Amino acid sequence: ALADLSAAKRKFADSLNEFKFRCIGDAETDDEICIAKSLQEFATVLRNLEDERMRMIENASEVLITPLEKFRKEQIGAAKDARKKYDKETEKYCGVLEKHLNLSSKKKESQLQE
Repeated sequence: ALADLSAAKRKFADSLNEFKFRCIGDAETDDEICIAKSLQEFATVLRNLEDERMRMIENASEVLITPLEKFRKEQIGAAKDARKKYDKETEKYCGVLEKHLNLSSKKKESQLQE
């Protein structure tokens, strides 16, 4: 989304840079010349701003996003696997306890061993 915004701002800067007044008569007034130069300067500032924004996006990807993805895959993925294993072992243990509690005193010793 940020790249799309940057492209839209670049188009806007280009249109500001190409802006021309429609004159009544042969020459532009001093105010029109001043406004046109100001628009061109503003377009230059916008382009420079967008260049820096693109550098910032690239840097953010390298410095922030890539390490976060690596952390998510390695650390959080390992924790989720450990949790699944723990849940499975807990369920198995609880099942054995329930089975043991349901045995009557008359059951065979072999079932108690199990």
